[in-house]
Amino acid sequence: MSTIIFLRHGHSAANATDTLTGQLPGVGLSPRGKKQALDLVDRIGSKRVDYLHLSPIERCQLTIDPWLRSKNANSLISYQILDGLSEIDFGEWSGAKLSTLRRKPLWKDVQSRPSTVTFPGGESFKKVQKRAVASIEEIRAMKGDHTHLVVSHSDTIKLILAHYSAMKLDAFQTLTINPASFSVMNMDKHRTSIVTINNSGSLKEILG
Repeated sequence: MSTIIFLRHGHSAANATDTLTGQLPGVGLSPRGKKQALDLVDRIGSKRVDYLHLSPIERCQLTIDPWLRSKNANSLISYQILDGLSEIDFGEWSGAKLSTLRRKPLWKDVQSRPSTVTFPGGESFKKVQKRAVASIEEIRAMKGDHTHLVVSHSDTIKLILAHYSAMKLDAFQTLTINPASFSVMNMDKHRTSIVTINNSGSLKEILG
């Protein structure tokens, strides 16, 4: 059985300004996020990580860079960027303030009926869930029992967890995934079990 450790990127400059950036380039980490990235060296600690899978969005790479440069990454066999793990393409909403977006009629559906929502000029929640789950199934198909670290985004991780917990897509907004939090699943060919969600502790505390 393999262990899948989801890590949301650290607090971003966009989080600090209450801005929805989605896939826009050039969005780094806030000072708080940079500290979270440094803290991950100890929070991941000596837990063996065999494979690293990254969203292509820069803030995910910035979050894991301190760990990658540390001796704790010595067990890493390889890492790959998976487009399926990317943030939602919010289309015309990208770069807008959340305070503005909350006044739009579509916002209510984003929160209560996300299965019906396609962002103007962007993606639907259904499409994002499909591509994200496909990436996890690609990981599941890898031979052997390994520990995989998946660095991605709040909504993407929530949509993955909703799928594997048999939660309806319209309920996925009830989940919370904070910056730099861990969520963990165990998987084999036939079953999946969720160990923890939105955990701010260390992997030693979570996995022993």
